[in-house]
Amino acid sequence: MDNKSNMKKIGLMMSLYMSLVMSVFMTITGVCTGMLPNVIKGNVPPQALIGSIISGFIISFVISMLIGIIVPMHKVTQGATKNMKPGLGKKCIETLLSDLIYTPLISILMVAFAYIQNQQKGISGPPYIVMLIPSLIACFIVGYILIFIFQPMFMRSLMKKYGPGAGPEGGPHIVKSENRE
Repeated sequence: MDNKSNMKKIGLMMSLYMSLVMSVFMTITGVCTGMLPNVIKGNVPPQALIGSIISGFIISFVISMLIGIIVPMHKVTQGATKNMKPGLGKKCIETLLSDLIYTPLISILMVAFAYIQNQQKGISGPPYIVMLIPSLIACFIVGYILIFIFQPMFMRSLMKKYGPGAGPEGGPHIVKSENRE
């Protein structure tokens, strides 16, 4: 594989990995932020919580993958931080940019989905904006932490497997040395 196709593969795999991680944790965070108080009060059956987590994960994963495919995150973050020195400050800004792109869109759509579901089932609840604000804040914080931790781990792993110097089928490129005596 050439370098360009390896980089495309890295981008696609990065989108997949980050979408999985973000979708699992963001769905749990969002659903629990919005529904758990109602489950505890007895207004919503506990089974609804599980159903919302499963359907929320599917929707969140699809949205995350679409964002990951459409938005060239590496180019966006690198372009915005190109004049910064490598280090913690640069990593924090890159994480913030990723979080600002993913979290609001996913949260707005997920809360809208939950709100519409509640309306269709006749479950009385707070207005949409009242549901959105706590979920958006909680998901923004959780998203930032997840991106900060997992994005560099996944990138290192993928670069090792598919990056420059990787062998033709992925994995490390092995160079045999000749012993000359």
